[in-house]
Amino acid sequence: EARDVIKTLGDRQLQWMIEGRIAFVEARISGTTPVRGTTTSSKENVSNDMDVTRTSYNFFLRNRGENDVQTIHVGVHLASVLSGAYHTIEALRLLEKWLIISRRVHGPSHQLTRKVELSLKQLQVRYVCIDIDFGSEMPYQALRYENDGKRCVIQGPVPSNVHEPRNVDDEKTFPVPTA
Repeated sequence: EARDVIKTLGDRQLQWMIEGRIAFVEARISGTTPVRGTTTSSKENVSNDMDVTRTSYNFFLRNRGENDVQTIHVGVHLASVLSGAYHTIEALRLLEKWLIISRRVHGPSHQLTRKVELSLKQLQVRYVCIDIDFGSEMPYQALRYENDGKRCVIQGPVPSNVHEPRNVDDEKTFPVPTA
């Protein structure tokens, strides 16, 4: 068996990698992840991605603990998958947890802590697309809701590409009615 061979070699890193792969294969066998070449809907793919990522996350959490670098990496990836599936609150809570742990275990200047911090900041920003100029939808940052959610205060427009720098001095802030 592959597990026995790897254990006899004594390479812990390789052992953890193999265990992660085995967990992925077991998830595929159980039907929680699609097999390449099969057709599934987009919604099913998102659900499958979440299931597989959760399986991997739970494996690392159980076997390596919450202080492990790989566990935190998988946790950040799970937050990304959750966010993509519109499970934003769950993703935010997970990133907040990992930020606290990473700062405590690895320190505030550690590369992983900075990665978790950046992921959290990116997820906390809310964007809306507004058709201000009759036909040209532009992205704006949603700052807050007012009047029991009947009005949203927005700032922008912001660059469509998240990697482009923002020039906040050129942006306008104003309220718009919500639907």
